[in-house]
Amino acid sequence: MLIEVLISASLLSPADTLAPAIAVANKEDRAVTGMVSGLSSKDLQRQGINNPKELATIIPGLYIPDYGASLTSTIYVRGMGSRMENPVMGLSIDDFPILDKNSYDLDYLNLSGVRFLHGPQGTSFGRNALSGVLSVRTAHADGLTAGLEYGSGHHVRARLTGGSGQHSWSAAYRHGSGFFRNEFNGKMCDPYDGGQFQWRWEKRRQDYSLSNLLLAGLSHEGGFAYGAWDGKQVQAVNYNDEASYSRITVLEGFKVRKKAKDITWDLLTSLQILADRMRMDQDYTPASVFTLEQSQRSAAQTVEFIVRPTRKYKHWKPVTGFFGFFKANRMLAPVLFKEDGIQSLILDNANAYIPAEIGRLTIPVSGFTADSRFTILSWNAALYHESAFTWGRWQLTAGLRIDYEGAWMGYDCLTEIPYRMVPYMSEARTCQDTYTGALAHGAFQLLPKLAVQYNGPGNWHFNALLSKGYRAGGFNTQIFSDILQNRLMNGLMADLGVYLDRPAISAVAGNTEYQPEELWNWELGLGYKGKHLTAQFTAFYDYALNQQLTVFPPGLTTGRMMTNAGKSQIYGAEAQAAYRKGGFTGRASWSWNRYIGRRIPYSPEHTLFASAGYSWEKLALEAHLRGIGPIYWDEENTLREPLALTLGARVQYSWKRLQIYLQGENLTGRRYRTFYFKSMGKEFFQLSKPVIVKIGLQISLI
Repeated sequence: MLIEVLISASLLSPADTLAPAIAVANKEDRAVTGMVSGLSSKDLQRQGINNPKELATIIPGLYIPDYGASLTSTIYVRGMGSRMENPVMGLSIDDFPILDKNSYDLDYLNLSGVRFLHGPQGTSFGRNALSGVLSVRTAHADGLTAGLEYGSGHHVRARLTGGSGQHSWSAAYRHGSGFFRNEFNGKMCDPYDGGQFQWRWEKRRQDYSLSNLLLAGLSHEGGFAYGAWDGKQVQAVNYNDEASYSRITVLEGFKVRKKAKDITWDLLTSLQILADRMRMDQDYTPASVFTLEQSQRSAAQTVEFIVRPTRKYKHWKPVTGFFGFFKANRMLAPVLFKEDGIQSLILDNANAYIPAEIGRLTIPVSGFTADSRFTILSWNAALYHESAFTWGRWQLTAGLRIDYEGAWMGYDCLTEIPYRMVPYMSEARTCQDTYTGALAHGAFQLLPKLAVQYNGPGNWHFNALLSKGYRAGGFNTQIFSDILQNRLMNGLMADLGVYLDRPAISAVAGNTEYQPEELWNWELGLGYKGKHLTAQFTAFYDYALNQQLTVFPPGLTTGRMMTNAGKSQIYGAEAQAAYRKGGFTGRASWSWNRYIGRRIPYSPEHTLFASAGYSWEKLALEAHLRGIGPIYWDEENTLREPLALTLGARVQYSWKRLQIYLQGENLTGRRYRTFYFKSMGKEFFQLSKPVIVKIGLQISLI
């Protein structure tokens, strides 16, 4: 949404980028209480950050694992998160909220900085701001700058940035051959090719301002480097069918600010388009079991209207706003069952129930399709207000958001298959099943916030905070292949007069709905901001209701589904500090969270980051350490990944208009597991990437 500090993040020193608990915001125009992490453009360059995954651990509590493909980008914050559907973190680019998680994983172009607001931000930001909000700010460029980078895995990144007057633009292209080889065909399974374009325009006058942002991206990649787990080690990637992901994204956003005599109002609207296609070998083995091709065509419109008094009151700063969106998504998700899948998933299962005197069931085709088509509509409307009160050293912030979100899904599924009972049927018959219908749900949310802060002497401050956030509910489209498979098998058995008992968990479409997840948050924090050092510490307690978890239905199922798992309690702490004096810079961040009882899978208990660097007139050196873990992979908390530490470094030389740098990540070659899942009763992992070294240059042409 609209987080814009008075001082541009691009002008902040590294010590300044850890803002204390107070940040003046465009949207609220008030004091924000709570932990805020920030990185300026110089910080992003120093760490070589070009996408959201590389922010993990630098921002305490934030973990975005690198696995699968851009579609499967998953976010965990403070131990909260799930590997499917809606995220626990909100994302905005120049004040425009990104609605689709499939668009979160993008390359950054020409940023002035990023800021992360920790904890639930539901009052100001609404849906999916359950554990925080990442605000990305693009920069206005002057002149012409070019950059080129080459590295491990035949990585190539070329970028060009320019601008003058009211216009600014950036373009980038990235290529990589990949890091994981598929033993089945000897090819790299995770290559990448993609390009992005960004254009900004702005016009400012005394009583109004206009601005426009256009972002467009096109990419094609492999991925899904999953190897079977034999109980001791992860086997090599080895599957026979295509696994790829292609995506087109467009964000067009327009903002108007008008300053009148009594009120100042902001109007923001955006159009967001996503078109993608994923192809996946869902059994991830050399066998010809089944494949999935999923494509989406979605479009969304957002609008936000914000009103504040033009007059500046001594003790009171109010803001009132309305937000709404409408999104439509057309999804096609056909599953192709191939020879080995027909045998193992249908024939072996069915013939086990057929008496020998009746005969044996055969299917005289090498493959058939379970065709699923979905139309998903979602909409939201919210009214919110926040007021900030100041009395001397004390500040009080109180707010409430009334939020309604609705969703509707229409499904149209068809599958048919020929079959023959040997030896009694001379010709094959066709069993066909059509499954159509619709589901709808909607819910109101009341999202309060109450915060108090004391700005003590000696640059110290203390705060306490109560807030609530929620994550939207939805529909489990991935489980429909199991539903169709169950219905088809039951239909076959009914034709033969045999009853086949199938697990009820995926029997009907009603099982595919899941409800919104809610989170109540209590925090206590303190911070310090001095000439050379800034630091913050926060302790929190979270109470989650209707927590969303990814589960794998029992048996030889092919899908997975989101379900609500009652409630959970989490407590933990976050800390961050930055120091700068002379040419020396240092940064440290740490987070820890603990569940009362078993913790959810995939979320790390600790994140850790520490860096130190020194800059001379032309030469700059920096080294950093990252830590993630431990992580539990299953709901029973029996499969555990220990804490993983990786080392990185960067050296940069600047001369006039030219910069040359050498950067490395995971320099010790630490290999750890980044992702886990089950398919057809088998377990799979993806490993982390090996040592990565990149060399690059940047030159100012004009």
